[in-house]
Amino acid sequence: MYQRSDVIYVYDGTFDGFLNCVYTYYYSSFNPISIISEDDVQASFYQQITIETDFEKAKRVKTAIQNKISKNSIIFLQQCLLSYQENKELHMLKYVAKGFKVGHNIDKLVADEDVNFLLKAHRHIHREKHLYLGVVRFYKSGEVYISEIKPKNQILPLIANHFVERYNQQSFMIYDRTNGQALIHEINRTEILSVNNIELPHIDDDEYNMQKLWKLFYDTIAIKERYNPRCRMNNMPKRTWDMLPEMNENI
Repeated sequence: MYQRSDVIYVYDGTFDGFLNCVYTYYYSSFNPISIISEDDVQASFYQQITIETDFEKAKRVKTAIQNKISKNSIIFLQQCLLSYQENKELHMLKYVAKGFKVGHNIDKLVADEDVNFLLKAHRHIHREKHLYLGVVRFYKSGEVYISEIKPKNQILPLIANHFVERYNQQSFMIYDRTNGQALIHEINRTEILSVNNIELPHIDDDEYNMQKLWKLFYDTIAIKERYNPRCRMNNMPKRTWDMLPEMNENI
């Protein structure tokens, strides 16, 4: 029995990269105390081991998870990787290790620290996904419709199909400023790109006038006697208000 060395795994941030972390855990003497994306590397007293992404190894680990735990666990882990929570990858690795021992019953161990962590993260991701399905607002600039969002989690992969199906014949972009990603759709082409601090184009005159009309309608039908900011924040989190034309005091 060899002595395992405590190290930090550094991977490329992809799901295949994470699967290679699992492979390394089982076929090396390196014990991860943390798993971080290469974009988040910082100085540390612990040795940092770079985990190269090998798609064949990733395929082997994926097959093992499907056979020993369940196919749904793959989807669950893929979505958990989208979470903004720190140390999610280490909890995911421990989830896999425990799942290899107990099988599909791993999801029933809700009192387990790692399972509980991931279940909460997964619920938060899907709550935020459903929130943004309802609050994404586009504005027109030339022939393209543009929206900017600021979610905590990386929800673009989860909401992409919804908007592509609704606006399949329209070019649009949804820019996630928090996570530095952009969903770009053109006819017969859709992709999510990594971007940083891009400057979005201004709205054109027609769009500005349309937003003014919408804000006038919104203000006109409002009942001042029933104004309840706390209720509004409960139904529409304040961090989404800057996306809403009706909340823009400059219009």
